[in-house]
Order: sequence, then C-alpha cells, then structure tokens
Amino acid sequence: MIQLQNVSKVYGRSMEGVKQISYTFEGGHVYGIVGSNGAGKTTLIRMLSGSHTQTYGSISVDNFDIIKEKEEALMRVGWMPDSSILNGYWRIIDQFEYFGVFRGLTNQEARMRGMELMRRFGVDEKIWNKSMRRLSLGQRRRVSLAFAVLNDPENILMDEPYNGFDPDGIRMISDFIIKEKMRGKTVIVSSHILKELESVADEVILIEKGKIVDTISKDSLEKSEILKITVEVKNPDDSLGELLSTLGEVRKIGSRYEITCNSGEKAEDLNSALVKNGYKITTFKIEKPTVEDFYFSKNRNSS
Repeated sequence: MIQLQNVSKVYGRSMEGVKQISYTFEGGHVYGIVGSNGAGKTTLIRMLSGSHTQTYGSISVDNFDIIKEKEEALMRVGWMPDSSILNGYWRIIDQFEYFGVFRGLTNQEARMRGMELMRRFGVDEKIWNKSMRRLSLGQRRRVSLAFAVLNDPENILMDEPYNGFDPDGIRMISDFIIKEKMRGKTVIVSSHILKELESVADEVILIEKGKIVDTISKDSLEKSEILKITVEVKNPDDSLGELLSTLGEVRKIGSRYEITCNSGEKAEDLNSALVKNGYKITTFKIEKPTVEDFYFSKNRNSS
C-alpha cells in the first residue's frame, strides 16, 4: 500500500510538476495513470520510487515514511522506469549481484533470483554476461523488469512498461501485472497505451497539469448506463450530423460517427430514424464506453 497526503513537487521557484495529490493505492489492485505529455505522470511515479523527493506533503509505503524511513520504505518498492537505471557498461548478471545487496539479498541469492526472473521474462541466457548497451530495446526492457522485482517487493511501479515490446512482450507484461495483483501486490502503471491499460487496471486515474482531475473504475465502466454508438452510412449528407446530434454528443472520425448517449432505447430509435430517412447503414454498433473514451471525453470537456 502506498499513501500520499497533499503531495506537491516544485521545480525551481514556481513550476509545479505535481500539485497537492492525496491518494491511497491499495494492495491487490492495479492502478492506471493516464494523462497528456507533461501532465505529471512520470514525476509522480519517480516520487513514489524515491528517485525524486516531494517538495511538500508525505508519502508512505506500507506505513514507512519515504523520507524519514527511506531504506525500509524503498525495500518495499520495485520500479521499472521508462529508461533503464542499470549501468550501460557492466555485465548484467554482475549488476544483479551488486545491487541485490541493497535489496536485502546475498550475492548468491541475487544472482539466482536474477537468473530465474530473466528466464521468466524471456531474456536469453546468452546475453546475461553482456552489458546493457549491447542489448536491443526489448531486451533492455525485459532486464529492467527483472531488476525491478528482484527482491519480490509488495509495491510495483511501472512507467510506460509496454514501450519497446512486440505483441508477445506486451502480453507478457499484462500477464505479469495480473499475476502480481492476484498475489496481493499494489501495481501502479503509467501508460499512454490505453487499450492495454484497460485490460489490466482496476482503476484509472487521469492527471492533468499535475493534478488528479478524475478517476474511473473498471466496475463503473461496466455498469455505466452511457453508451457509445458507432454509425457509418453509404450516403451521408449535411442532415446526417443534425439527426445524430438529437441523440447525444457526436464526434466524426473519417467516415464514421461516434455518438455518446445514456439510453439504449434512444439508440434503437436512432437505427429506425436512419432507415426512415433513407440512409443506407453499413455500420451500427452499440458498445459500453472504454478507458479511451473516458480519457478523450475529459480532455474535450477541459479544453
């Protein structure tokens, strides 16, 4: 569990990266952090990892203060940053041994645990004795994940974990996140790949301009009465948009129209109205809203 109370990060004299965030991240849950570039996602993750220190407020990890009890707190945090923190010139396996001591492991324990994790995450044994700078991006990301969970921490932070992975790697990351959640871990994932985030996150937190502006849970998305309707017709004209807008908010994407409404009955009425007005329907799809819809609707409302 990670708790934040009125946490802010100020750079220089005036620029605030994060502004008065209070939040509790519980064990056995996956939290997705989303927001535009520069919104404060990475700053938040780095403060939780201990690599950045908050300017104001308090952060505790499993009830240990991240400043006053830093060693105890950070022993309970594993961090997979968006770029590797390992030395680019040392042999990979040597770094597991060296840094494992700071995670409470003996050299031998760290070596064995590192090898076990690298096998699990698909790091070929042939490259264990290489340096990070000689690896591909995907290989470096797999090694970074293994290093992040070397001592099996209770809290796992992942900043853009899907970057650099092929489809098999993306599935591996998602499977790992879900398994750690089932083990009772707190998993916090910052990502711009919203569809993958939706598949793993129990709760999504939207950050903009350093503040939490909204949150939405997987349960609330599934139970939502709001619907998203996708419409495409062969013979669109100027009157089509006006007809669709009687149902709800309309967004045109290429030749398709997306309508957000809160009534299934109105959706059925729309289908009939399109036919009645002579439109030849090629696509008419009704869906529940997604994390992506949530994100873009909030951005439209705030712009």
